[in-house]
Amino acid sequence: MLARVGQSLLGAIDLEDQLAFTLRLAVDALGAERGSVMLADLSSMSLRVAAAEGLPSEAMESTTPFGDGIAGWVAEHMEPVVLHGGVTDRRFEGIDPSIESSISLPLQVQGTLLGVLNLVRKSGDRFRDEDLQLASSLAGLASIAIEKAQLLAALKDRESRVSELLAATIGAQERERTRIAGDIHDGFLQDLSALFLKVENMRDAPGEMISQMIDEAEAMIRSEMAALRDYIFEVRPPSLDQVGLAPTLRAMVERTSQAAVIEGHFKDDSDGVRLPETIETIVYRTAQEAMRNSVKHSRAKNIWVTLVASPQVELTVSDDGTGIDPNVLAKRSSRHFGIASMRERVELAGGTFEIGPREPRGTTLRAVIRVET
Repeated sequence: MLARVGQSLLGAIDLEDQLAFTLRLAVDALGAERGSVMLADLSSMSLRVAAAEGLPSEAMESTTPFGDGIAGWVAEHMEPVVLHGGVTDRRFEGIDPSIESSISLPLQVQGTLLGVLNLVRKSGDRFRDEDLQLASSLAGLASIAIEKAQLLAALKDRESRVSELLAATIGAQERERTRIAGDIHDGFLQDLSALFLKVENMRDAPGEMISQMIDEAEAMIRSEMAALRDYIFEVRPPSLDQVGLAPTLRAMVERTSQAAVIEGHFKDDSDGVRLPETIETIVYRTAQEAMRNSVKHSRAKNIWVTLVASPQVELTVSDDGTGIDPNVLAKRSSRHFGIASMRERVELAGGTFEIGPREPRGTTLRAVIRVET
């Protein structure tokens, strides 16, 4: 019988079906009047009734802390309890004393508590030793089946999360490519077109003007080369690979201060620690986007960037600008691609991302990523 029961349990996938089948089988096989299966919540150290036979409907909404009552004691001590002839055990004061015979067994796998199985017989019909043995065998099979159902549920959730993260990654990449394409089209291509026209005009220009036009073309070329160098630094600064994250962030803060009417402040608490390439890139991109937002939108006079790299990398970017509306952040509007892309990058790396108002004014962004050692 136990082999057939095991096949039935392991064949079911839905956790509710597992629990209902387990309880129905136990009640029938052991001749119980009523029973319940309670699932353990290890985070809150409590039991929740997940399946019931012969109990009122309100029992499905009840929870029991570990240590309270018979089931709570079983959960706390991971030991079965068999009671006969009414509840007189001082461990269970406050329990209905009219219970004539009951069994409560822990549902566990490799020392991890999954729940508690409770069975109660009618008055005068006591559980025997062989009943406890059968109940223990059923509880063992049910525990394995429940664990399987929970693992499958966790796997499905993980697969769903991976799909969401993959979609977020692709979206972030496409938005980055769109931004780069727009920068090239609106900036470099237009400047090169103007340079091309200037060179074309030299064909028909009077001799005395050609020298001046060449000087102007050379100045345009030098300006374009400087702009390209700045853009290369923005897209992927060589220093990020050569000297690491902290010096690159310091250089970015200095360049931003020179190019904008804003005072940049950089604090390095990283102790020169080099991080994995992917982490350094994510932190750099996050700081870059945060500073870009401050310069464009906040009307800030100061911006502070702090880097901490042990035992986890922590980036903080704050400004004293106009601040950001918490309602806008809560909506995660599609118009705020910068914030969305920062959040996506950090969360894809398993980190946490927070952005909100700074006291007394301004905005503070904080990104934390755990670095595996």
